[in-house]
Amino acid sequence: MLYSKSLTHYPTRGYVGSVRFQSGTAEEEANNLITEFKSEIENANQVITPRNFSFSGCGFLIPYHLGVAHALREMGYIQKSSKMAGASGGSIVAMAVVTAADLIEIKEDAKNLAAFGRAKGIWGNLEPTMRKLFEDRFAHFDVEQLTKRLTITTMQMWPKREIVHSNVFDSSKDLCDAIIASCWVPFYLARKPSSLFRGEWHIDGGLVKIVPEVPDHVRVCAIPADLLFRPDYEISPSLDPTFPIPSFDLIRYSLFPPEPRVLEDLFHHGRKTAYLWAKQQQKKEDKKN
Repeated sequence: MLYSKSLTHYPTRGYVGSVRFQSGTAEEEANNLITEFKSEIENANQVITPRNFSFSGCGFLIPYHLGVAHALREMGYIQKSSKMAGASGGSIVAMAVVTAADLIEIKEDAKNLAAFGRAKGIWGNLEPTMRKLFEDRFAHFDVEQLTKRLTITTMQMWPKREIVHSNVFDSSKDLCDAIIASCWVPFYLARKPSSLFRGEWHIDGGLVKIVPEVPDHVRVCAIPADLLFRPDYEISPSLDPTFPIPSFDLIRYSLFPPEPRVLEDLFHHGRKTAYLWAKQQQKKEDKKN
């Protein structure tokens, strides 16, 4: 879910069925809340302590994670010292954050890729496109700068079965292979059950544990934490009592890309839930003081 200038821009619509998504409203609400938060912090002369974050598998819900990361960066919780982890689509977001990519551009790229998938079909068609897109956007980045700052989670299937957290990469190809393996839902990216990574066969790192369990990382999940009975997933749609998209639809959208208006809404609802989490942190700090 990355970008390439060679990726065809397929026609998109702002409707899903008979429902029109009001992204303008969601965007305005998120903008107002985050602006208010930043003003409160500035007026109180408070210093935000940067945090580390771990992003769940998400598929085509990736704009939600991008919105969360964008707002956390706006509010000061993601800084240059922050570490990121991710599985599946969350690994792409984690990589985008630590490489200081423009998250707005990546969001638009994700919408283009979703349109490509709706036009050309998803199953078995994505691996070559994703590798090409990685090459266009991230291949130039010095992977040594990512050491211990970026953790990519995969599930090794052979020669032994275990969850693998990789945080050192020896080349751009090694990083790309890690991302592809972490996103590898069997037979989804290509017509193979698993992906070769460092001479071993791996699949999607979020299939067993949807959020990588990396110490000292705030866990971010694109599926409501309440649905998964995971209160330790601190940032999720469960934080927002007005979150408008039903859980069943979120799960469906993760594999079958929705219309661009839904993806745009997801981005701004991600920003709002990041704000709600930040307000919780403020209250905790107030109690300490």
